[in-house]
Amino acid sequence: MFIVHLIVQLIVLIIAMVIAGLIMRWIVAHPQQCKAAWERTKTYVVTPIIKIRAFRVYVHCRRVRIAFTYRECLAREWQKYNKDRYPDQPYYRL
Repeated sequence: MFIVHLIVQLIVLIIAMVIAGLIMRWIVAHPQQCKAAWERTKTYVVTPIIKIRAFRVYVHCRRVRIAFTYRECLAREWQKYNKDRYPDQPYYRL
């Protein structure tokens, strides 16, 4: 019985390694598609956080009677996120 479990685990490990190798080969062969998929995934994960922040800013603006719409607050939060993640760094030549 122990030998059967050991053989099954070995087979599962080999299959997992083959699948991982195929995934790595695809990533190396298609770097632009992989990068685009990663950006979409990051945006999908970050979107709820940005929406929550924008809603809190919108409620605060309503409380202090500033005439911002929710869309303006949302656009501003996205701009802040993009500015923090991708700052415009000047290129200095030595």
